[in-house]
Amino acid sequence: MTDDMRPTPKLSNPEEVRQRLESWLAETVYPGSAVRICDFEIPENNGMSNITVMLSCEVDGGERRDMVGRLQAQGDALVFPDYDLPLQYAVMDMLGGVPGIAAPALVALESTGQVLGMPFYIMAKTPGLIPPDIPPYHMDGWLCESTPAERRQVWNAGVDMMAALHNLPVDRPPLKAFIDEHTFPKSLAEQLAYWRHYLSWALGDRRSPACETLLTWLEGHQPAEQTRRLCWGDSRMANVIFSEDKTRVAALLDWEMLCMGDPVQDLAWWIFMDEMFSHGLGVPPLEGIPGREQSVQRWCEKTGLSADELHYYLVFAGMRISVMLARMSLATGDGSMVEGGFAIDYSLKVLGEADEQ
Repeated sequence: MTDDMRPTPKLSNPEEVRQRLESWLAETVYPGSAVRICDFEIPENNGMSNITVMLSCEVDGGERRDMVGRLQAQGDALVFPDYDLPLQYAVMDMLGGVPGIAAPALVALESTGQVLGMPFYIMAKTPGLIPPDIPPYHMDGWLCESTPAERRQVWNAGVDMMAALHNLPVDRPPLKAFIDEHTFPKSLAEQLAYWRHYLSWALGDRRSPACETLLTWLEGHQPAEQTRRLCWGDSRMANVIFSEDKTRVAALLDWEMLCMGDPVQDLAWWIFMDEMFSHGLGVPPLEGIPGREQSVQRWCEKTGLSADELHYYLVFAGMRISVMLARMSLATGDGSMVEGGFAIDYSLKVLGEADEQ
């Protein structure tokens, strides 16, 4: 996957957005203060489902405050049919109060769309390192320049933080109130229904026999859920900010696929995305990054849960990323990943592992 295959949302009026954000911060976040946005940048490698802006502001001429804005994308070339930016803000806000969970420090949410024509939120910039996904971290970036011991430390820190999330009790505060208040998929059956709808929406009048095969297999082989926990959904290395000394997780990002279900699905997505961007591309994995068996063992030890249904959720991960990449390729006018490509090929390979077990 190359950068030009991503339906990266664009801002047609960045200076107007900067001015409106400056006024909104002065009126809403720092009332009575003089606010000046002194730096405003839209990263070249922006997100696929929202627009990221980097800004620094001064309040009453004081110390610069580095922030990140996430703006909900608008238009026809969207990755998701329904995008709930306020829900993402709410889950990070809730987790920010939970000891042991690394959530970014939030500044404010504007959910009406009246300020910029789209909902957005602002969070403090979290210092640290994010593994790249284009090109994948197995091919380029700071992990390539790290030692095998550092890579192992980074990977394990991510698995441990994911396990800490999965250990949170969903029947007690603050998770219970959050789960009761918000609407999102809360079982495997609800997730599969969502992805059946997504497949139809994403492809329109096109067909993807491979994606249909994967989803139909999943619908026909649903396992019992050993437990239902809050799941991150998009649990992958590129959605983690690691501390600059590479010893811990500083923040978990991107909660657009938030759900409840068997938490082994997060582990499966974590493993599948790593394998797809290495084995799936014919690229040797970086030395030091633990493999599937080691990662499963560590997660099971940290959570006390079973990974018996890992294969099912690896196929589930493959279906999801295959359908999403098919949608992205259509949104960019390319369409090359609807019926084939590295994601579909690797997903079908993983599906075939069932016959080998």
